[in-house]
Amino acid sequence: MNWYKKAQKLKEVQLKGKLKMTDDGFVYLEINDDLIKGLLPMIDEDDVKKPPYEQKQYNSVGTHVSVMYGDEVNDNDLKIQEVGNEYNFKLGDFKSVNPKGWDEMKKVYFLQIHSEELEKLRKKYDLPAKLNGHEFHITIGVEKAK
Repeated sequence: MNWYKKAQKLKEVQLKGKLKMTDDGFVYLEINDDLIKGLLPMIDEDDVKKPPYEQKQYNSVGTHVSVMYGDEVNDNDLKIQEVGNEYNFKLGDFKSVNPKGWDEMKKVYFLQIHSEELEKLRKKYDLPAKLNGHEFHITIGVEKAK
């Protein structure tokens, strides 16, 4: 797995993203699309494609890190004041899973990220530090179910 070894070397790089929110309350860290363009070719699988971020059903948010789901924001009537601020993060482990609840995808490839700043942001709004108990992540590629 050459792509895994290459990705491991990126763990010390400090990156930034801008906090954004969709009309339905989804809060995310906008990431430069070049990150996926650079990492996607490292996956040595023929059927792996770029995630469908640009589709309307996914809020057309582009490359991102999910920070708060819309139901967390709306159900708790949160007013997120930090939209527009930049947050730092570092890349973590490269992973792949057979995603539960995303039936159209057979496999998803992602990079975990580490950000104490994002954890503190969630805690400020009385949310658990982690989103659904998982590490923050950037989806790099998807393999559709056949």
